[in-house]
Amino acid sequence: MTSSESPFISSKLNAQKREGNPNQAQISKHVFWKLFRKHYPGFLITDENHQIIFSIFRYFLLQPDFNEFGIIKNKATLEKGLLVYGDYGVGKTTLFDAIHNIGRIILEHTRSTQLWFPRISTVHLLTRYYESQRDKTSNFKLGNYYHGKLYLDDLGKEDKAYNREEIIGKLLFERHRRKLKTFVTTNENPSAITARYGNHIGDRLPEMFNIIKWEGKSWRE
Repeated sequence: MTSSESPFISSKLNAQKREGNPNQAQISKHVFWKLFRKHYPGFLITDENHQIIFSIFRYFLLQPDFNEFGIIKNKATLEKGLLVYGDYGVGKTTLFDAIHNIGRIILEHTRSTQLWFPRISTVHLLTRYYESQRDKTSNFKLGNYYHGKLYLDDLGKEDKAYNREEIIGKLLFERHRRKLKTFVTTNENPSAITARYGNHIGDRLPEMFNIIKWEGKSWRE
């Protein structure tokens, strides 16, 4: 991030504080879009994907009309997380990585955590779980993921722990119980997620997530 961006972000947030709640400045679409275009100029927004992408942007910018295009078929609300599923290579992970990194930039120069969330792939989380079982000095605890916002990438790609325990299913259940915002990208549809983790997870998906289906041609072809 250039030195010129820091005062730009700070001045915009200060202006928003003066106009609204003095204790909480909401990130404007102008600030977000400037950072997105600067740091991700190669991200392709097309006629095919723009409704999905802009709906996700609006969600993270806390805009009540984030489902204006009607892509979320279950009850859409800012109180829930996001589950984005669909074809391989359409840009799901890339988009969430971009939002994550922009959130980090904003967090570094302000106190705003609006766009900030920890992220981990389910495969990597399971790897860390295995390592913690072998190394008793490990600081990894599944319970560390029972707090705050969390982005899980590649849901369903991980194996069962020791071929018997669904660690990610346990994590999803606990995060639902605690009413925590969770963001998920996956190639698996809700029916496949239910088949994998059980009805006790599948039945909770509409309560836990704004569910978005993302179809399209793979960027990797």
